[in-house]
Amino acid sequence: MDICPIKNQCQSNPPFTPVLIPDELIVEILSFLSVKTIARFKCVNKSWNTLISNPTFTEMHLKKSSQNPHFILTSTRNHPVKHVVSLPVHCLLENVSVTIAGDTCHNSKEESWQVVGSCNGLLCLLFDSIFGIHTKYFFCLWNPATRTMSDELGLFLDYESLLGPFKFSFGCDYLTGTYKVVALNTESNEEKETETEGLWRSKVRVFSLGDFCWREIQSFPLVPLIGNDGVHLSGTVNWLAIHGDYVGLSDGETVQASIPHVQQFVIASLDLSTETYNRLLLPKDFNEVPCVEPSLRVLMDCLCFSHDFKRTEFVIWLMKEFGVQESWTQLFRFEYVNLQMQNIPIKDDWDLLGYMTCDTPLLPLYLSKNGDTLILTNDKDKRVIIYNRRDKRVERIGISNKISWFSAIDYIESLVSTHWKSGDIEEEGDEEGDEEEEEEAHSL
Repeated sequence: MDICPIKNQCQSNPPFTPVLIPDELIVEILSFLSVKTIARFKCVNKSWNTLISNPTFTEMHLKKSSQNPHFILTSTRNHPVKHVVSLPVHCLLENVSVTIAGDTCHNSKEESWQVVGSCNGLLCLLFDSIFGIHTKYFFCLWNPATRTMSDELGLFLDYESLLGPFKFSFGCDYLTGTYKVVALNTESNEEKETETEGLWRSKVRVFSLGDFCWREIQSFPLVPLIGNDGVHLSGTVNWLAIHGDYVGLSDGETVQASIPHVQQFVIASLDLSTETYNRLLLPKDFNEVPCVEPSLRVLMDCLCFSHDFKRTEFVIWLMKEFGVQESWTQLFRFEYVNLQMQNIPIKDDWDLLGYMTCDTPLLPLYLSKNGDTLILTNDKDKRVIIYNRRDKRVERIGISNKISWFSAIDYIESLVSTHWKSGDIEEEGDEEGDEEEEEEAHSL
């Protein structure tokens, strides 16, 4: 029987048909990636570079990135700030072992600076130096994720005899998308309009990245507590403050501080769109002056108010509807012993303005979406405290002796640009420039 030869059955592969992925799907996929990875993909081709550089994509990525919050940590009070640490919150919640390294603002000529706020992935860095007998201020906007930095902005000289240094805050007018820096200080309230106003008032200046100039806006007869900086939330800057006459003058020379009444504690809220103020009331059950300063934070996109109670308990409130006193909800009330804290150092000293001069024992930093896990910090302990409400488990995590958890700022990575340029800052040593600086400062 004849056997037919076997024919070669191998056939050539069918021609490759490229799969076309819609641009909308590419955008969606890229928006979930980290800034570092996205920056690499900009080199794929011109089309991807254009797509990633589009402001619409920047906004989409920002919304996705907000689901992965970070903390920005800086040096302790005894060390100058030369770099920051960006730490993902999930690393703490999941007890993930990470290598912490500080990042430097590479474009800065200054040796040290202060982070005064974070918004949409931008850090506002404040620089100050002695200029003759005055203080020279300016700031820069830095995006640690993209490692880009703006020019020096907002230069002004403090010529006035005000009490204490300026307080700076950073936020965004969400109606126009304009970023603003707020400078606040305290001065004598010689033009009291009502008898209920105090002897001091807060003087406020606003620098807008829309018109690039400082403007003095209406002052308000409230004095922010010395340990509380402005808290940015939904286009507003909020300070915990005291109103009314709580400081008296004796013999025309000696200033005697008096402890304020609990009803004098309020929240001063500045709307960055209208640049007008509102006075927000604290919880009705806050009926006793604490022996240490209360604090304001933002938790779960709501204003958070926390305070000590009789040196034994710590209380945390959440304003679920901004501006509505009845929406204050008590989230936590626990004894310090539940956090394994003992011998809390608390003083009862008051300074010349009636400020409580001791440190707040605890500061809430983050609350999980289910409300069970709370991250706090204790300035004396130099570590972060993770408290689980369900099983009352307490964990403590530290980074280094030169990093302060008490300076932690909420932060999210973003692609937001730092393209702003001043164009009107004269170099130091230029006599004409110095004269212009003085005229500008006097005009403020």
